[in-house]
Amino acid sequence: PVPGLADTGVLSNLCRWDCHWYLDISANGYSAVEVGGKPGATNYGFLPLFPLLVAAVSPAFNGNHLLAAVVLTNTCFLAALICIYRYARLLSVDHVPALLTVGLLCVMPQSLAFSAPYSESPFLLLLVVAMYWLRTGHYFAAGIAAAALSATRPNGVFYLFFAVACVIREFGIRAFFAPWQAPQRYVAIVLAPLGLFAFMTFCLISTGDAFAHPSTEFYGWGWRFALPWENLGMLLHHDAAHKFAAFYLVGVLLCSLLLIHHRWHEEFVLCVGLILLIMSGHGAAAQFRYWLVLFPVWIAVARILAPRPVASAITFAMLASINGLITCAWALQRPISF
Repeated sequence: PVPGLADTGVLSNLCRWDCHWYLDISANGYSAVEVGGKPGATNYGFLPLFPLLVAAVSPAFNGNHLLAAVVLTNTCFLAALICIYRYARLLSVDHVPALLTVGLLCVMPQSLAFSAPYSESPFLLLLVVAMYWLRTGHYFAAGIAAAALSATRPNGVFYLFFAVACVIREFGIRAFFAPWQAPQRYVAIVLAPLGLFAFMTFCLISTGDAFAHPSTEFYGWGWRFALPWENLGMLLHHDAAHKFAAFYLVGVLLCSLLLIHHRWHEEFVLCVGLILLIMSGHGAAAQFRYWLVLFPVWIAVARILAPRPVASAITFAMLASINGLITCAWALQRPISF
């Protein structure tokens, strides 16, 4: 049993699907026992940092893991919005588009995931902090945040793309292959995958399989590698929820090209890498919330919208309307919301 999970009311409407897995880990730890009526599905399919944080703060909420998780995710989201505003200003973005970025993240379809007991809010916060500290030359702090990022979601290891691109941009390709000249530049690159490696070590010790995470993803949820265009075709020839995911995917990919327009090449490398990663997961229909954390894309979109108040109003109205429908579908546990 998970303390707080049986509660009814508003909080119970926030706990859907993956929430149950995270709260089970926070209350009971990892187990190789298959649950949820899905053969091969175990809670090793979820990385540990978020449930560990929930377990750590739950005593402050009388042991109620659901309440602790909701407070934690909302706190992380508010902190992430502040950091994203500062990151936009670091990129020489004006005050108005920086604020628009924050607004976009609040009304994007399925932004409810930032308030629900999911790992999206901690991931978003750690990602923007790791990127901000690297761009401001705080290499060790960036590395620690990046290591925590890869312990939150496995795609956090793709922060390496951003870190490598930043080092090459600032110091040149020759200096990149001469790390002994200034080793501090490579701290973030070295530390970034340590969170994922630590979890793999734990999996090896507890199950004998260092790849317990991808194993349960494959056998429990049927996730496997597919070429991005093959997965896109699969989504387009499926039901309405999959088609919606496909159109959203293409839209985000097109919006990411704005990063090149603004000469934010390091952010472009990171975002496109993460987009292609998700596009390569066969059967990955639960995609809306994966794009939400790509905040540099939304900074670029906000910069285009800022001098166009009518277009901004229409965009916000459309996104908020779709978000409202998805929020209702989420509460009703309809698959399109996921």
